[in-house]
Amino acid sequence: MRSNLLYMKSTVFIQLLILLGLLNSCQIIDKPEEIPSFIYVDSFYFQSSTNQGSSSNKITDVWVYVDDNLAGMWELPATIPLHYKGSHKVSLYPGIKKNGASGFRVIYPFYTVHEANMELIQDSIIPVNPSIEYKSGLSIWVEDFEDPGIKLFNHSTSDTSMIVVSSPPYTDLIEGNAGAIFMDADNFSSEMRTNELNFNNFPKQLDIPAYIEFDYKCNHEFYIGLLHKDNSVPSYQSMPLVTFYPTDDDNGISQWNKTYVYIPDGTNFFPSATDFDLYIQALNPDAKDGIEIFIDNIKVIYNQ
Repeated sequence: MRSNLLYMKSTVFIQLLILLGLLNSCQIIDKPEEIPSFIYVDSFYFQSSTNQGSSSNKITDVWVYVDDNLAGMWELPATIPLHYKGSHKVSLYPGIKKNGASGFRVIYPFYTVHEANMELIQDSIIPVNPSIEYKSGLSIWVEDFEDPGIKLFNHSTSDTSMIVVSSPPYTDLIEGNAGAIFMDADNFSSEMRTNELNFNNFPKQLDIPAYIEFDYKCNHEFYIGLLHKDNSVPSYQSMPLVTFYPTDDDNGISQWNKTYVYIPDGTNFFPSATDFDLYIQALNPDAKDGIEIFIDNIKVIYNQ
């Protein structure tokens, strides 16, 4: 009887020791998280240089690296928690919506990065005003409709052309002039094409970037696409890249938008192509009246 009692006491004692050990290990594992440091980024300041066209941009996101380690991506404006304290290198990369799609958010490869050595302070918010520009060594083709004539040519199938409009009478243009397509019930097609030998150098690999930037507003859909040909097909073949839909607000008034179209989404399908160009097209199969499409600050950018 006495031995059984001693056995029971020793068993309880061992169980208590195990329980205490588990509690201590939980305390070690479940350490309270350190209070983060914060930075606040409202927007990026972007400035183009001479011969690089407008400074218009649509930077929607910031990609944050601390000491070259990815901390995350945030939609702007953003108060960003960083689990660091003390002096660190903070790198802010500008992000865009590739092809205008919210599901394809990427770092824009042609903008520089904003870097700074910062003293991060726990439970404090440090405002940062990142300033960026285009990287060096880029090929940048610009059509901003400010020079006499335009670099887009009317295709033979078109029954209406792009014209240059200015303010006045158009008071809501972004800056200076813009290109415009007006169609009514008598117009079925408008197609404008480039004729640039340099575009034959477009990259054909998906991982080598090339983009079309431009501002637009419209009350009718239009397309931007790729023209391609090779020695076996001497005439251009067309491939739509992106369709753009009306930019009307809740009051039915068209608003300006900006997009970044990824050219290799098309060129990668044609590795044997020797010639590339671009086209902008609007069709009116339903014979609508009052179609208005405005485009400005077109840029075609890729590495030289």
